Formats: sequence, structure tokens, C-alpha cells
Amino acid sequence: LRTPAAVIHGIASTLQMRGEELERAQLLQLRRTLYEQTDRLRRLVDQLLDLSRLEAHSVRIEPKPLWVRSRVEELILMVAGERAKEIDIAVPADLETIVDPDTFDRVVSNLIVNALRYGEAPVTVTAQQTDRHFRLTVEDRGAGVPPEFVPDLFERFTRSRASAQRSGGTGLGLAIARSYAQAHHGELVYEPARPHGARFQFVLPI
Repeated sequence: LRTPAAVIHGIASTLQMRGEELERAQLLQLRRTLYEQTDRLRRLVDQLLDLSRLEAHSVRIEPKPLWVRSRVEELILMVAGERAKEIDIAVPADLETIVDPDTFDRVVSNLIVNALRYGEAPVTVTAQQTDRHFRLTVEDRGAGVPPEFVPDLFERFTRSRASAQRSGGTGLGLAIARSYAQAHHGELVYEPARPHGARFQFVLPI
């Protein structure tokens, strides 16, 4: 929290003391940075609140019938934006499952964002249901997770060196997604994709 808060305070101080002296290009840069840092702060606060609720077991799991493909399409439009075309959806149109909608959204949107941020296109979303389990898989064709980092993949505030260099995340997303899956008596698991890439599976008991 301290890092984005310090940047935001620094920009506010600059605008307060020297705002009328700045050129248009400088003001545009400050506005852009202010937007990026407030968005980062908002997402971080949301993540920390999620963690707090999960630790306190105050997250309410209320499973309901959900059409999987249409929900995935909505999430992709929300979180992928212009990059939605990089995602292939291989989910049957008539696949319906019983799941808590908030949990589904939290887990699946996190996996999609991670695949776009750290992996490479094409990203593929698949889903299937048996008599015992529902499985949704998000797979990309990037380099995958370094083998030495896999044991720490779902730990809070942990990021591999490669991911830290590539993006300014916090290392909380996968930890929260897995906690939501477990609150639903399910699991979030990782395995290397073939021939290369990352594959995450969101698994729920029926």
C-alpha cells in the first residue's frame, strides 16, 4: 500500500504547489500516472479485503445454476478488453454447473488475467463436467512457471523473478483465487502445458 500511496501523494503535492507552472505534456503524464497508481491501489485494497474475509471465514458460498460459456464470455470482455481476440473458448454452449457466481468470477477472471499478463497467446479456456467434478482449465503457450518456483506459486506476496520483471503485480492474485476455490470445497491446481506454457485447473466437486 505504501508504494502507490507515496506516488499519489507526490503527484498531488506537485499539482498543489506547481500545477499552474507545468506544461501540457507534463500534466498529461501526471494524470496518466495518477490513474495507474489509483487503479493499482484500488485493486490492492480489494485483494487485501478479500484475504481478510477469507481468513475470517466470512465469505458466503451460495451455489446457483450457471451457464458456463456465457459467463466466461462476459468475464473475458470485462478483463481482457482489446486482447479478447487472443482467447479461444472451448466450452460447450449447453454446459451448466452449480457454483457460487462470485467465486467463479474471482477465480476465472484471475486465471485469464494471469495468462494474458505472464503467458503468451493463444490462451484457451476449456470446461467439462463429470458425475463427480466440474473442471475449468485456462492454458497459455508462454514459458510456463519455472520449476523451482512451483512450490511457492500460490503463496502470498511471492513472485518469480521473471514475472516480477514482466509485470507490476502484487503476488496476491493466485493466493486469493485458490482460497476462494478451497472455500467452495474445491481446488486450484497448476501443471505445465505441452509442449510449453502454463495450465491452471479450477476443480469443484459436484
